[in-house]
Amino acid sequence: MDAIDAIQRRTSVRRFSRDPVPRETIERLLDAAVRAPNHKLTQPWRFAVLTGGATARLADIRARHRLKRFSDPGSAEASSGAEKVRREALETPAFVIVICAVSPDEITREEDYGSAMMAIENLIIAAESLGLGTYLRTGGIMRDPALADLVGLSEGFRVIGVVSLGYPAEAEVPRRRKAAGELTRWIED
Repeated sequence: MDAIDAIQRRTSVRRFSRDPVPRETIERLLDAAVRAPNHKLTQPWRFAVLTGGATARLADIRARHRLKRFSDPGSAEASSGAEKVRREALETPAFVIVICAVSPDEITREEDYGSAMMAIENLIIAAESLGLGTYLRTGGIMRDPALADLVGLSEGFRVIGVVSLGYPAEAEVPRRRKAAGELTRWIED
């Protein structure tokens, strides 16, 4: 599949088959990720790949983090929400935790973040081209100290994304998007 087809077909996948993703395949995806454009070649990205028992550790972290969304973390609704994200994580064959350097220089920091997000996109498109599904998570869990401990986060770095990775359990149809023409202004003079 060519890159444009992979981009057009890509969709976020929440449910995966139980089939493991071979390490060689994940390494290939990471090799594609690090080809992202990167101003001054700072290469700010780092990756932690979670498989096997490490996914269970992430499942527990995600469940505890989900409980924080509820005013009463002991409620049945909170328990149900936490159990749902725990189950989703346990049913995911692999996770790629994407980590980015935090430069003291504001402009470099912004450029590095943009580059690391492009690395994620490279990984996601490469995965699609190989028949794998992905789901990118960002948000509050990125700052969870338990996640930082799990991935061995070094000082001067931060987690910027958690990419779920596996073979889709079922075919997903990409959601409709506005056409680029609706969002583009051409300026010629």
